[in-house]
Amino acid sequence: MSLPVGKSSLRVLFVNALLGGDFSSLDIGITVLATWVERKTRHSAAIADLTFHSRHWQRHLHHEIERKRPDVIAISCNTMYMQYVRRVVAEICKEHQIPIVLGGHHATIAPDEVFRIPGVHAVVIGDGEEPLTEYLDRLATGQPFEGVAGLWAREADGTESRNDGGGFLRDIDQLPWLDWDLWDDLDRYFYFLGMLYVQGSRGCPYRCTFCDAQGYKEALGKGGKYFRLRDPKAFVRELEHYWEKYRHRGLRLFQVFDPVFTMNDAWVEAFCEAYRASGLHEQIRYSVFSRIDHLSEDKVRNLARSGCALLRVGVEAGDDHIRANVYRKKIDTETIRRIVRIAKEGGIDFTAFYILGGPQETRGTFRKTIELAWELDAARSAFFVYKPFTHVGRAQLREGGGGVDEARWSKADNISFGGTTYGRDWGPRTLETYQFLAYGLTFGRRWVRTVRRRGPRYVTDLASYLSRGVWHGLDLRYLGMYFHIYEGDNIDR
Repeated sequence: MSLPVGKSSLRVLFVNALLGGDFSSLDIGITVLATWVERKTRHSAAIADLTFHSRHWQRHLHHEIERKRPDVIAISCNTMYMQYVRRVVAEICKEHQIPIVLGGHHATIAPDEVFRIPGVHAVVIGDGEEPLTEYLDRLATGQPFEGVAGLWAREADGTESRNDGGGFLRDIDQLPWLDWDLWDDLDRYFYFLGMLYVQGSRGCPYRCTFCDAQGYKEALGKGGKYFRLRDPKAFVRELEHYWEKYRHRGLRLFQVFDPVFTMNDAWVEAFCEAYRASGLHEQIRYSVFSRIDHLSEDKVRNLARSGCALLRVGVEAGDDHIRANVYRKKIDTETIRRIVRIAKEGGIDFTAFYILGGPQETRGTFRKTIELAWELDAARSAFFVYKPFTHVGRAQLREGGGGVDEARWSKADNISFGGTTYGRDWGPRTLETYQFLAYGLTFGRRWVRTVRRRGPRYVTDLASYLSRGVWHGLDLRYLGMYFHIYEGDNIDR
């Protein structure tokens, strides 16, 4: 490996190693780090995105490396995409001797595993802005990596520096406004999705057993405060900037990526007031993650007035025991019904997320979840299949008489399809059958409404969307789903 020592600045190429055909995420983590390198360091950044090039990704990857001539390649690690990360790293090493640095969620919770991947020069643990900057500075000047908190790296003499530390960026208001133009395929994302991901906070204080956000926090120990908020008025000014810049390129919705956007009442009120004062509420709507137990009638009314179109909430299960005692989400079904009714009366609908196939599930609890989804009649209902991300979740599966089909789990690359778990009276295929039934009922009703609303243009719009997606190598399952969610006037309904 040739190290770029003696350069005043380095060129970093961030590779989005997404090869599975799911195009729903324009990766905000990569965008944050690439913009940080561009705006806050002496180095420069570019992005190579494989999403729309999966059929010939090797050729596209090498073309981007030759075109952008990086000194360092950086890849973000998501647990579900590690099989792709390994393939991309191996492909880079076939033709290039460029230092590769990995970071992100999976690198933080499993740094030893990631550091052992052949060809990897360094691993960043925790929030990447500060350790990545120090890595680039020391790499350029040939200084040793010892002492850089949150960085594991191979020294020039072949020894390893595995530094403790790593943590959370303390002041997230110092993050620069994101440069989405770093994505060469941005206009394709606007066509297929119509939205930008934006973020006004970082972290989540809850401990739901199916989510590994706590795994990230626990891996960093005393790395600082996990849940952090930005100045809400400054956040709105950033959204104004994006709207003015991208309004004529297909931007139709702000998808707020905060895990618990509605947690802090005073912050939400200040954000809503600023969004209304800016006039954005009359031009572009937004969608946020929320929890049912964060919502009150006053808060819902405030969100609706400010332009919130959709609340994305985790209902998880139709059975109170599964939701409260297995997933540790202490929200009862009657509260869910009441808040959904209040929100709909106030003009806000829902994207409701459900999980099928978790610990202690039975065919009966599958049916209860589907029945509740039918009753709530959210604008969008998503039925994810349980994936065993956490040690707690795996233990719960065993205690409930179930387990994990390891062969299926080893091939899994999403939470949207493909069962990997089993219970006392069901297996992965049974789970998939119930998921098909759930979508058949709830999506079927949505499909009828969509066809009625759009009329004859429905067929031509669908045909255009699918054909363009297939041309770019996207998965037909996702294309069919996302057309009815994100295309055209579907996006905020």
